[in-house]
Amino acid sequence: TDGIFVLNFLFLGGPEPTCWDAADTDDTGTINITDGIFILNYLFLGGPSPLPPHPNCGEDTGSSAGCTSFPLCE
Repeated sequence: TDGIFVLNFLFLGGPEPTCWDAADTDDTGTINITDGIFILNYLFLGGPSPLPPHPNCGEDTGSSAGCTSFPLCE
């Protein structure tokens, strides 16, 4: 559902991600259509894996889109 969540937010006015870093799948520092496509490509077509900290919990050490806490990691 992650890819659909991002696309729903971008195009249908769905809820805003609570952690933009988690939604910024391609690690560009922004959330856009490529994030939704990136995760769907990874999940269903064998595309490249999201950058670390995926698949673990933790802080995004790449470009930061903003996330103040990591509740599932605590």
